[in-house]
Amino acid sequence: MSDRGGLAVVPDIPVPNWARELERVPLLSARERQTFALLGAGWSNRRIALRLQVTERTVKAHVASILAKLQVESRLQAGLVALSYRHLYQSTVPGRVVAG
Repeated sequence: MSDRGGLAVVPDIPVPNWARELERVPLLSARERQTFALLGAGWSNRRIALRLQVTERTVKAHVASILAKLQVESRLQAGLVALSYRHLYQSTVPGRVVAG
């Protein structure tokens, strides 16, 4: 399908609603929340490990715990939830510094 300008027209695709996952964010420990925020910024496990001064194995454990607690299937989904969380909650708090 294309419109008159030659651009492809994409049928309505449902936009993910992360409401259930966002409700589970308070289940994360403080260290998991730090990891969660860095996942949302697109950081690799190695970079997160360096930032938090832990091993990559520890970061992998945190990521696995985050996936289980949020009930998502991948770090990409966890990162998208983190972006939504930051957009909805942290960006509205004056003086709040976002990880990055």
